[in-house]
Amino acid sequence: MGTRKDFKKTKYTGIYVKEDSKTKVKTYLARAKVNGVEIEQIVGRSNDKYRTNPSLAFNRRVELINTHKSGKSTKKSDNPTLNIFFKEFQELRKNTISENRYKSTDWFYEKYVPVQLQNKKLLDISSADLQKIINQMIDDGKKPSYIVTVKEIFSPMYKKAMEYGIVEKNITDYLKFPKYDNTRYFSLSDDKVKALVIEIMNIPDNHYRVMFMFLLRGRRSNEVRSLCFEDIDFDNKSYTIRDINNKNRKNLTYMIDDELMRELEYIREDKGLIFKSPRTGEKLTAVPKRLWNRIQDSLGIKMRIHDFRHLLGFTLVNNNVSLESISRALGHSKVSTTQRYSNQKELMAKQAVDVFLGIVSKD
Repeated sequence: MGTRKDFKKTKYTGIYVKEDSKTKVKTYLARAKVNGVEIEQIVGRSNDKYRTNPSLAFNRRVELINTHKSGKSTKKSDNPTLNIFFKEFQELRKNTISENRYKSTDWFYEKYVPVQLQNKKLLDISSADLQKIINQMIDDGKKPSYIVTVKEIFSPMYKKAMEYGIVEKNITDYLKFPKYDNTRYFSLSDDKVKALVIEIMNIPDNHYRVMFMFLLRGRRSNEVRSLCFEDIDFDNKSYTIRDINNKNRKNLTYMIDDELMRELEYIREDKGLIFKSPRTGEKLTAVPKRLWNRIQDSLGIKMRIHDFRHLLGFTLVNNNVSLESISRALGHSKVSTTQRYSNQKELMAKQAVDVFLGIVSKD
């Protein structure tokens, strides 16, 4: 369960602290291992009614350990409301997920979870309560691919609740969702691909040009926008996507080709974000939309930023590159995820045959 990267170790054993940069409120996290079970729980904040400090947090850690040793749950007696536990869960994983995902999760929760359910005790919530949210979204005409967000949010939260001993099962396992095909197929003609590469290499701004070069090489938008110069090994021509910035949640290292290395040398600095907002100096919230729209208009294409990954995957499959190699290039944790590009190739072949048969069978 490793220590959350945004929490700093204190001089008190098993107590970690994080200070909010704006409010200066300190949050204390206790960690311990009892009878082979790892405990990780927020035990107070500097602005709560107890004015929690490291010493008080340590005393609460001792209480947690003793409670666990007695065979009792550390939280079952409290049986927090869904709202309380959701906020604590969000706090725990705040720096292990992207900023956009963190904010969108908060937004989804507030929009679709009724206040009555938010105030219900976690142990008293049933799968039927969550199913009502799903059913309402279906009635409202929401897309199946969007409705599944219910499980994406609540499933990991209930897993954490099981670790704490609050609940005995993950109620999201019993939810029913409308079926949908989440596979997105995307490809461009060879001429369009070549034209796209030329457009990218002609981007006048050095930083934006390098940003799109990373996208061409299969990196996700957040992975690129999060890159720091410290992640670039100029000597060994490689770069690392940190665990907190990719879906695999482990460091991923890739080699840098000569063309990309040459461009990186133009903008090389000692440290800090490679792609910063010209206005705030902070991490960009998105790939520059105006620039990307101009490129699409120039080429007469309609393409999402994420489609760079699909374009890379399908182009490689179409040129007989092994699925294992493509999986590595895209940073997939399973080759089965990459299989969809091979499936697309087979689907297109079938469609071509169907057209042929339709032509030759005409009277």
